[in-house]
Amino acid sequence: MIQYKKILKENRLKITPKRKGIINYFLKNNKYATPFEVWQYMKNNFKKIGLPTIYRNLANFERIGILTKIEGTGNRFYYGLCKLKNKKHHHHVVCILCHKVIDFDICIFDKIKEDIENKTNFTITEHQFFLKGMCKNCKGGKV
Repeated sequence: MIQYKKILKENRLKITPKRKGIINYFLKNNKYATPFEVWQYMKNNFKKIGLPTIYRNLANFERIGILTKIEGTGNRFYYGLCKLKNKKHHHHVVCILCHKVIDFDICIFDKIKEDIENKTNFTITEHQFFLKGMCKNCKGGKV
């Protein structure tokens, strides 16, 4: 939690009980979740918290690098905690069954960027990369 409080401070966001609660949800569950799932959890801990508050905080957390957002099945968006302690460029692999997420810092994009730019006539300014698969537990039928 300390590293996330530091990121909040660096980005001039107050460290509120609700923001800590959202971060704790992701620390506790170690998986990607929809805003609705986060809201369901938070409703049990805070008497007054609306879904717009959850969306706003998730968007802020994504913007400052605490969370990452991916599109899942049915155009649903999922958020997951970035666990790398530094702001090193990294990517994610997500389990398609339990939504567990693992960060990894291997990236070969620079090797293919120029070729893509030449073929598309685009100047690429950023990229996101995540893989989908099954984690060891789900592959073994333990879910």
